[in-house]
Parts: sequence; C-alpha cells; structure tokens
Amino acid sequence: MKTELKQYVEEMYDIFHNIPEKGMEEYKTSAFVAEKLREYGYDVTDHIGGKTGVTGVIDTGIEGHVLGLRADMDALEYVIDGQKVMRHTCGHDAHTSMLLTAAKAIWEQEIVKTGKLVLIFQPAEEKLNGALSMIDAGALDGITHLFGMHVRPVDDTCIGRATPDMWHSASCVMTCRIKGVQAHGARPQLGVNAVDAAAAVVNAINAIKEKPDVGHSIKVTNITVGGDTYNAIPDDVFIALDIRSQTNPVMESMIKKADRIFEHITKAYGASYELISRHGVPAAEYDEEMVKVAERSILHVLGEGASIGTLYNPGGEDFHYITQRLKCKSSYIGLGADAAPGLHHKDMQLNKEALIYGVEIWMDIVAQILG
Repeated sequence: MKTELKQYVEEMYDIFHNIPEKGMEEYKTSAFVAEKLREYGYDVTDHIGGKTGVTGVIDTGIEGHVLGLRADMDALEYVIDGQKVMRHTCGHDAHTSMLLTAAKAIWEQEIVKTGKLVLIFQPAEEKLNGALSMIDAGALDGITHLFGMHVRPVDDTCIGRATPDMWHSASCVMTCRIKGVQAHGARPQLGVNAVDAAAAVVNAINAIKEKPDVGHSIKVTNITVGGDTYNAIPDDVFIALDIRSQTNPVMESMIKKADRIFEHITKAYGASYELISRHGVPAAEYDEEMVKVAERSILHVLGEGASIGTLYNPGGEDFHYITQRLKCKSSYIGLGADAAPGLHHKDMQLNKEALIYGVEIWMDIVAQILG
C-alpha cells in the first residue's frame, strides 16, 4: 500500500508541478482537484466565492469534531529571459499532491469514523487573500479543528524531520500619503513641505520599540515624491511601511503607534495625511492539544527523534485568518523536504521522497481525531 501511495503522490506532484498558476487563477489545478475528489467519492464544492477554492467533505452524520486539513495551490510569477513565467517555487504543488493523495487513501481505507472531514484546497496564499475568500464564502463554517502543512527548506530542517508547530509572524504593509502645500522653491515660507513632514515621520517610526523578548520590526520601505520638478516645494509624498511581529498584540501596538505618528507629526508641520491601505496577516496562535496531535503523527510516521520541536518563522501565512475568524483549534506542520536553494528562489527544487511522509502524517492526524 505504501509503495502504491508513494508512486501516486509523486505522479500527482509531477502533474501539479507542470501546471503552475497565479493566485485566484488556478483553473487547471482546481478543476483537476475537484474531479479527483469526486472520483474518490467526496462531496465536492468548487468555484468557492466565484474563485478557485475547492473543498471535499466526508460527513459521517455521527457526532464528533469537524476537522479541516488545508493545502494551498498557487504558484509564483517570475521574469526570466525577458518572459513572464509561473513556477512552483514555494512547494504548493507538493502540498496539493500530498493532501489529494491522502484524500484517496482516507476514503479507500475508511479512516473517518465520526464527525466530519473537510479537505481545503485554497487559492492565492501568496497574495494573502485566498483564505479570506473561502471564509467569506462560508465554505469553512463549522470547522472545530484545523491543520496546515508546508514543506521546509534545508536551512530549517532536513528530510525525515518535521516541526509540529511552525509559528509564523504577523505581517502588515501600510501605505499613506502626506499632503502639504506647494510653493516655489524661492518662497518656501508660502508652502508646507511634505518631504520635511515625511522625514520627521521616518525618524519617529524608527524610534518605535516594543518588548525585547518578542521578535518585531517596523520600518519605512518606500518614499516617493511625484514628478521631476526640483525647484518647487512638494505637496505630496507617498510612504510605505513594512511591519512584522511574532505576536498579534505587539503588531497591534506598533500599528497604533504608527497611526499616532502620522497624525501628530503631520499636524505639527501644518500638513495632513491619508491612510491608503493597511493589509497583512495575523500571527500564529495554536492550541496545545493540536500541537500534541501533530507531534504524535510526526513521531509515528518518521520515528523517534524526528520532531525538531517548535520552529519560529518570520514569514506570514494567511492560514491564520482561518484560526482567528473561526475560533478553531489549530496547528501547522513544517515538513522537512530538503528544498533548495530556498523557498521562492526561481530554481527551487525539493526531494520528492518527502511527499509520502506528508501523506502519511495527514492520514495519521485524521485517524487520531476522527478515527
């Protein structure tokens, strides 16, 4: 059985690897997933929210937990030799193939005995809006327990090892516009220099400090003054901030401080500001019971000593919107796959031997919770 599953998951991986698609445009991928789930016997919903999300459900009708397992499907866009190309360089082809293969085995082996299993094939993780599209469509309502899984690069862990709880950071991009009053460069007293106000804002942003035991950063990453006129007092400056934190409370604190800085400094300079956008993802918040479930599955599949314990990751993940909005218990597994040179590198490759491990971990988690 394991040999057959290993061959099957690698076949699935090759298929998905060769049809990389942009977030919210995973048309071939989602259609293939939906077709296979129906073939296995699942109750399938596709085109979720008018997009490309897919769910496959087994509902026993017997009282129990509602378990969600989530895989993302989108690829990344690059410009290579002057041409735009899509490539699976973050391992989402692996995630989709592992969960789809697990779906086949879970159905055939009748692993689900109680409650309900919801397999989530999510679009647009890279755009950080795919999870929200499925939540807003009501496709994930009722989930009480939730797991995600992501292949890891060599600098995190090696093949044959895994973390039961990978803690992503909260991340946010904030964009604003500072408005001054334009004037001739020879008569600056008649204007309000938006660049002066922007410079003061940058210095104040750099002075923001939070708890030293929580990893965090806030910094200005873009300042743009429109036009190419250099002998006039500028009245319009665009500013972008990148904000990151290992915890949600620290993220909220930095955002509040940034808001106050923009409000009070621009006012002190006689200028004003406009918030253009603020978007990002929350930090991980896991349930200890779910971490233990993931740990047991890792050890059962990979053997004693295979768990590397907790892993902190400075990157963001829209998976955590699901936990936050649905108030469900969750954890997120990082599976060693020898991915190199690194995730999102245009030439990233992983070791396909890791795929069967992901399949077996999914099966074991279902057996623990719904078996």
